[in-house]
Amino acid sequence: MEHAPGPVAAQGRTAQICSYGPDQILKWFKENIPRLAAEQEMTAARFAASAGLPVPRALFLSEWQGRPAIAFQRIEGRSMLAALFRQPWRIASSGAALARLHVDIHTKGAGPDSGLPSQIDWLSRRIQAAPLLAEPEKAAAIAALHRLPAGRQLLHGDFHPGNVLLGKGGKLWVIDWMTAVYGHPAADAARTVLLLRTAALPAELSRLSGFLFEAVRSLLLRQYRRSYLRLSGLEAAELEAWMLPLAAARLCEELPPEEKLLLHKLVQRELRRLGPRQPAPAS
Repeated sequence: MEHAPGPVAAQGRTAQICSYGPDQILKWFKENIPRLAAEQEMTAARFAASAGLPVPRALFLSEWQGRPAIAFQRIEGRSMLAALFRQPWRIASSGAALARLHVDIHTKGAGPDSGLPSQIDWLSRRIQAAPLLAEPEKAAAIAALHRLPAGRQLLHGDFHPGNVLLGKGGKLWVIDWMTAVYGHPAADAARTVLLLRTAALPAELSRLSGFLFEAVRSLLLRQYRRSYLRLSGLEAAELEAWMLPLAAARLCEELPPEEKLLLHKLVQRELRRLGPRQPAPAS
């Protein structure tokens, strides 16, 4: 890198965001994130941008103090989530805009030649790595996964209002492509629904802010889901069919204990609903 990054401006579970010159930001990954994950995000962001999607330009991948870092085009603005806290009356229009943007992503074809991993393989590995799941639960979740359609569309993998930026002129930008894969659009939309249903409240929120967060989330979920189903032509049952493997796979992530408990209960409830089944045939 030509020079040191500026101070940390934002922080997530996988990376810190620093300024880097007048028109760039640096996504500086945390110590536990391997370089391969950064390379995958670089590949996915460039693939999505080349498909015509509103993605900040991924400029280069480097290292700083032994940790991988990607330089991105700087987008002036705030996340859709932050904007909704300031302007909660925009929930309906924001939910519809979120759905339109997601459907647009899903119109882009992908596959093995895209450099992205297969969603089925990616979810299978994450289910196997989920420490809270017993082996029979893992086997049942993976069997359910293999009964679902594979697909060859571009999927973001972590699409929610915190990963959508509102730029100048109201333009929406999609960030954080680290978990992008190719697969079936219903799975990606179902992941968004799952996140909006189960994500734990940020610990630092006051009681009043927590109440507002829950209200915003509930209304946003309703509008996003309704709009996505209408625009995509998919049925609600097609999204719900993915909840078991998605919840099981999410249990391998670093999450608050209460969120993990909620997800594990969801997995167990889905397994009871499905009842005993024969394993899916090997692919």
